[in-house]
Amino acid sequence: MKGRIGLRITSSILFLFSFILFLSGCILQRKSMHTLERYYDTIPLPETHPLSLEKKRRKAQPPSNPGKQRVLTSSQRKNYEELRWEQRKQQMEVEAQRERERYGSVAYVQFVTEIMDVCSAVLIFNDLDRVGSRAGRVLIYPSSWDMKLDITEAQQKEARRILSVQEKTLNNKRKQSPKKTKKKSKEEETTKEEATNPLDPPPLEEDYKSPQYHTARRLLHLARIKHSVTLLPMADDMIHPLSLLNMTDYKRLLYLQHPAMIMKNMDEMLLHSPAATVSAPRNKNGGLSSNFLMVTPENGEWEYILKTQKSALGTKDFGELGKLVEKIYSTMAMILPRWPYEIFTSELFESPVKNSGARASTWLPSKVLKEAYYILFDGGKPSKTGEWEKVPQPWKLKSLEEDAAPGCHLVQEDLGNGEERWDCTARNVWRKLYDGYRQRRMEVCGLDLEA
Repeated sequence: MKGRIGLRITSSILFLFSFILFLSGCILQRKSMHTLERYYDTIPLPETHPLSLEKKRRKAQPPSNPGKQRVLTSSQRKNYEELRWEQRKQQMEVEAQRERERYGSVAYVQFVTEIMDVCSAVLIFNDLDRVGSRAGRVLIYPSSWDMKLDITEAQQKEARRILSVQEKTLNNKRKQSPKKTKKKSKEEETTKEEATNPLDPPPLEEDYKSPQYHTARRLLHLARIKHSVTLLPMADDMIHPLSLLNMTDYKRLLYLQHPAMIMKNMDEMLLHSPAATVSAPRNKNGGLSSNFLMVTPENGEWEYILKTQKSALGTKDFGELGKLVEKIYSTMAMILPRWPYEIFTSELFESPVKNSGARASTWLPSKVLKEAYYILFDGGKPSKTGEWEKVPQPWKLKSLEEDAAPGCHLVQEDLGNGEERWDCTARNVWRKLYDGYRQRRMEVCGLDLEA
């Protein structure tokens, strides 16, 4: 019995001292917090700082009274709601800025070495808008063209604002009834004619250039204003896809050959791909592709290539790009899957049936429009003899009914009863791609390009 009493007394003393230590810790912690709050109250902070916003919120709230229910007046409630909306708005602006910086660190790049190819590059940027891409866009062209497109950043923003207003006005007019649309006063027609066109490039002092020059100049300005493209004139002998290695302001860049169609958004691939100096899919011959190249810029890489491969960079034809990349980065390049990232229109000419007449499962033209990311108009097809036969590009083809389209193939039904039917899937897909590209070329680039 005496042992139990001693144990209880000892336990009580330990509990008492532990409780006293706990209370002293709480008191010291509260004093430290109050000291920190008083310290931060004396430091001037920007209005967007979280502590400044918290101070405003506390001041907007009335003092709490435990004995009574807190009731906000209408003015206090209004101030509190306005403060909450201000906090939310500032938070949204910060998040939007982070997203802009995130997507601005990657970009799609187009190289143009011939004036007549500017439209094909602009159509790539039009496709990026259509698929909802938020990444940056860069168009590189020879500085010898002397396009005289220098305008300030404020002028670019004003032109984009005017274009946005005009597009909204046009969409609203289209939604109106036909009767209301037909009734227009002379004043409205005059205002429409005199309205500023934000897609017109800066005027030239002397009009001595060719029509092709003015068309290319208009398209470059359109790409900058309508599609937020960064125009980058470069010395003629420096224009090469591997020069992207020197653009260290970007985290990753994707070069795509034209003419082509972008079918799906590739922003996530640019943002989250593993780090590699160059990345490309394999071509049909097993080498690296010359049409699809993803680059991670690094200091010193471009200077190294200029010293060791200067002679291979002099040509304007980038058809040997894959061989050059494989020669330099054979052990470092990351290999991307060719399907579904890089598809050629010439592949639609390949037979979808085996020698026995049964359908081949390795190539289904019906998947092209649903799964492909990038389709290149390579302007050719394999002939019956195995040689490469040229096919006119979409804007040079007089009619889709010409013999240039893929043919139909006789295939067996999957029912196993031996019945056969004509399969024209490849022909229909080819016509849809060609017809869509022809129409968009006229809509985006204008009819003066065809003259």
